[in-house]
Amino acid sequence: MIRKALIFLIVLVLVVLVIVPSVYTDEKHELDKHIREGTQGEYIELSQGVTHYQQANKDAQDVVLLVHGFSVPYYIWDPTYDFLKDQGFRVIRFDLYGRGYSDRPDVDYDQSLFDRQILDLLDALKIKQPINIIGLSMGGAIVAKFVADHPEKVNKTIFVDPSHRSFYKNTLAIPLLGDFIAATVMMPKAAQGQLSDFYYPENFPNWVEKYKEQMQYKGFRRAIVSTLVHFAKPDKLPWYQRIGELNKEVLLIWGREDKTLPLSDSQRVADALKTETFVVEKSGHLPHLEHPQIVNAKILSFLKEN
Repeated sequence: MIRKALIFLIVLVLVVLVIVPSVYTDEKHELDKHIREGTQGEYIELSQGVTHYQQANKDAQDVVLLVHGFSVPYYIWDPTYDFLKDQGFRVIRFDLYGRGYSDRPDVDYDQSLFDRQILDLLDALKIKQPINIIGLSMGGAIVAKFVADHPEKVNKTIFVDPSHRSFYKNTLAIPLLGDFIAATVMMPKAAQGQLSDFYYPENFPNWVEKYKEQMQYKGFRRAIVSTLVHFAKPDKLPWYQRIGELNKEVLLIWGREDKTLPLSDSQRVADALKTETFVVEKSGHLPHLEHPQIVNAKILSFLKEN
């Protein structure tokens, strides 16, 4: 009798772990051509799927590639993109796989996936010359590995509050249980949680609703969980140290009041890069959004330096 009860309990738990995530979700639609027709930007087929991107000044020689962070798509670069466009740069931004309107391939979301996406995009756009590249938060870690592995492809590098430590979530790696936790605990808080990146969240009243747009397309949760399991695991500091050893030209920007990646962490990255930190006052994790004039001026000055 006890054995039967135990078997029943195990089966019940397994059923719950399988059924609940499929029901407890906002992902009701497939990303397809019809949905993408109503969006801004362009689309291009790369080796791992369709990538949503936007570029300005296609004939300009000075290229700046913007790499966004963990989960907010390329619109997080709005003021930076518009500013660099007005300054005459060939500026490009794109949605990482699994985010925004890019495909959500059923693969491991690790550094090699994002590295390949950048290489494929540059190749598809026929960009042969060294580029300038800017990485935000997790995008900073993606950029650090890209520059460390392909230094010949990069001229100048800018990091904005970059991720540098492991943020691996071991419970999410457990089959069934990981997806259950993500569906019932993590994802319901994901959109509202984005406001903690700001020092002045009241200045961004539509931020949560804008974020929710991507959450309705199938594969978003899987991509986020896979990133937390596969990309997040290693400590990223060796990638920054490699850049420091290469003596690449770098700019490191950090928000004074960053709660996501505290300013106290910045010295670790600065030491690895052999540079100093440009601190933006009264700013959280996204200084380029909260104080675009200050950050844009610093970026332009750095890019224009001989």
